[in-house]
Amino acid sequence: MLKVINAILVMTVLASGYTLYGLEHSTRSEERKIAATKRKIDDAREAIKLLNAEWSSLTRPERIQKLAEQSLSLQPTRAQQFVSVEDLLTKVPETVPVKLEKEGKDPIGDILKKME
Repeated sequence: MLKVINAILVMTVLASGYTLYGLEHSTRSEERKIAATKRKIDDAREAIKLLNAEWSSLTRPERIQKLAEQSLSLQPTRAQQFVSVEDLLTKVPETVPVKLEKEGKDPIGDILKKME
């Protein structure tokens, strides 16, 4: 009887050792995956920092000013280009020169009535 109990205990110890080894192996595998993910996160953060620095470099006002002068051929605003509100009122007609709808008709109102 004692031999049977010892055999069972030895088998239990072997099974426990095998299970523990399997758990350790899977745990180390998961740790490697976590470390790889952390490295990817760190690489992404570094890439973001690099892109932010590049964006700051590209959006410098003096650089944009230089590109605008080269590409757009814009000129500074002159004082003669400004007009007063009174000057605008004399140039804008008081009535609409072209009427697209017939007199007394409301095309938008008709559409709304059809939708109801």
